[in-house]
Amino acid sequence: MGAGVGDDAAEADVVSDRWASKAGIEIELVASEAAARELVAVLARVWPQPGGTDPFPPELAWALAHSGNYVALARTADGPVAAAVAFRGRDADGPHLHSHMVGVVAEHRGANIGFALKQHQRAWALGQDLARITWTFDPLLVRNAYFNVMKLGARLTRYYVDFYGQLTDGINAGDETDRLLVTWWLTEERAVHAAAGEVPPCDRDGLLASGAVPLLGPDAAGAPRLAPDGPAAAPRLVGVPADAVDVRRSDPGRSREWRHALRRVLVGAFSAGMEVTAVSRDGWYVLSAGG
Repeated sequence: MGAGVGDDAAEADVVSDRWASKAGIEIELVASEAAARELVAVLARVWPQPGGTDPFPPELAWALAHSGNYVALARTADGPVAAAVAFRGRDADGPHLHSHMVGVVAEHRGANIGFALKQHQRAWALGQDLARITWTFDPLLVRNAYFNVMKLGARLTRYYVDFYGQLTDGINAGDETDRLLVTWWLTEERAVHAAAGEVPPCDRDGLLASGAVPLLGPDAAGAPRLAPDGPAAAPRLVGVPADAVDVRRSDPGRSREWRHALRRVLVGAFSAGMEVTAVSRDGWYVLSAGG
């Protein structure tokens, strides 16, 4: 861990400003009802709903902002392009910030805007004496896993089966909503290095050569293939399709096969005390005992 929440907040502000400048955006906290409506309009472009309804009530976004939670909007010179909504929470580990929604409109993805927004969120949380941010994401979306673990320096610590139940938006409709819990300790060394843009290597072939056990991966036809477990101390490798969103759209049956196979493996691994500690660029989770 770093020197402390208060000691790290000022440096996090500097880092946040640097990444926002690199991404070509300005990030503002929502400070009016009108800005809350702009924020929801951005989220609607990211998560389109049946009938064009809002994915998040504008009045709730404004109420959360007005009551001291994190509600932020990122703009380029052309207008709003990303948004984030997070609220304060408390669990067995104490107070934290729970990040409910962070989205970047499609035409601006790949420009580090999402990373800059998360660094702004990190700086805000540290300024509020909160040392931890949590959120959930679909474990089949391995690109998100790579971003969370490798780019941000967070940990994946728990698996929830069908967390939200049935959703109807343009991304999740018709699928079970399994989610992984992300725990981002903001002053942990890995998070500090990540904030500096340092992404550690993750070599799947090297891990295999050193004795890692592949528990799940694609067969020649692209279907999930489960493998026997191995020695207790060995890291585990779990592979999923890099194009899981496309698979869900083109072959829902195959997508369900992957959902259930991944659920079986990760629920078992987490129950055995393992934790996702790395993710490779080519779509493999690395699990290690005891984190």
